[in-house]
Amino acid sequence: MEESAFVEEFHKIAEKVLKSEFTVKLKANILYELMLNDKLEIDVTDLKNPKRGNSAFQTDICIFDRQNGLEIPRVVIEFKTNVSTHDILTYSAKAGKHKNIYPYLRYGLLASEIENIPGRFFIHNDHIDFFIAMKKYRDKSMSSMIEELINKEILISKTLEKIHFKNEKYDYYRKDVVFKNFK
Repeated sequence: MEESAFVEEFHKIAEKVLKSEFTVKLKANILYELMLNDKLEIDVTDLKNPKRGNSAFQTDICIFDRQNGLEIPRVVIEFKTNVSTHDILTYSAKAGKHKNIYPYLRYGLLASEIENIPGRFFIHNDHIDFFIAMKKYRDKSMSSMIEELINKEILISKTLEKIHFKNEKYDYYRKDVVFKNFK
């Protein structure tokens, strides 16, 4: 399946399964840096509407949480048909840059034409939170898989936000590494 067609298909399913306070956008631009000018002011034209090429990267899909008239990016998903070492390095670097601005952001990669995650992903990835080899799931099971993915990633994002900005305290942390085949 062509990458753009897969992005559109995923977008339609995501819109159906998302709760009303969330929105999913194609080709959303989100910030990757905030710089201060010589007056110690943030030097970005519009913080609420970032522009590609002006301290923002364009994403394939971004899921936003609408809060108090703002759109908070929660989950970014980049799409490829296949995935090369260059793709892994590039998207991992982009994810790291975005997370410097949005430390609660979840970042993933979906490859539509492969059945398994290539070993080079585990060697070269630093900042991508999830990767799904989608070839087996482009049928009726895709909708439930997308719903599960989105809900879990939003929950993690909200927890990270509480830790970073709401002084949420915990006494236990464990980073799970989950390997599975969706049913």
